[in-house]
Amino acid sequence: MLSVNHLSKSFGSFQAVNDLSFEVNQGEVYGFLGQNGAGKSTTIRMILSLIRPTSGNIEIFGKSLYAEREAILQRIGAVVEKPDLYRYLSGYENLSLFAKLSANRISKAEIMDCLALVGLDKRAKDPVRVYSQGMKQRLGIAVALVHNPDFIILDEPTNGLDPQGIADIRNLILMLSRDRGKTILVSSHLLSEIEQVADSMLIINKGKKVVEGKVNELVNPEKLQLEIVSTDNPKALELLSETVWSKSTSRSTAHRISVEINAGEVAALNKYLVDNNIGITSLRSMNSLEAYFLSLTSGNEVS
Repeated sequence: MLSVNHLSKSFGSFQAVNDLSFEVNQGEVYGFLGQNGAGKSTTIRMILSLIRPTSGNIEIFGKSLYAEREAILQRIGAVVEKPDLYRYLSGYENLSLFAKLSANRISKAEIMDCLALVGLDKRAKDPVRVYSQGMKQRLGIAVALVHNPDFIILDEPTNGLDPQGIADIRNLILMLSRDRGKTILVSSHLLSEIEQVADSMLIINKGKKVVEGKVNELVNPEKLQLEIVSTDNPKALELLSETVWSKSTSRSTAHRISVEINAGEVAALNKYLVDNNIGITSLRSMNSLEAYFLSLTSGNEVS
């Protein structure tokens, strides 16, 4: 569906995207993950031909984006960051206006079906200015869907939403994938959201690919990063250096010890330390990908 090859983009001396390559397969939800300023939106703008890359190429539907731009874009629906809507028009009027910009002939019934798809059919006549942020986000997705695209791109679709709004968008993405067979690329800075909707994911940092693969392989609940706070960290480190966990043990901060460990070994490690008179103040576990992603997001980024 999408093939990005050695894509780079510079703004003066700032390298926003650096030699990025990845593929999105037909029918999957592909998670595009990275902290704010990592280069996600810049990449998406290049995929939508809103800006041109400094180098590299993009193929969509097996065709070169810049050679067949118009034909390709007719088959794509996208929401880039916050959707731009006409606040004093109704939801129906907004969607009708955008439908007229499409190359397809879209009936009133199809517009109402699209509003029903995103749960706004009962509020179709209300002006957008009275919509909640979550409703505006869903209407923006309806704009992306109204011409029945084959490929949908959603850039940070849950930004600024409350927990219920986030759940609504998550369920909509899953429904579009499972029930409608749509291919969706969704970007986010929230690993937990990508875990729940994506089949595959890519993590970028400072414009570069750092991790890519199937979500069920990357997010392995059996592999944990265990963070230990004890009453005597130096002694705990010394004791762990004499065990099978020695190679995966390190001091993460002055007051914390980090151990890469299998989930089934946590109880044994805890017992070993306690039996050797080490008081455990806290044990905190994260899956290995979560720990890695947090290590990336702890730095300072320039967007």
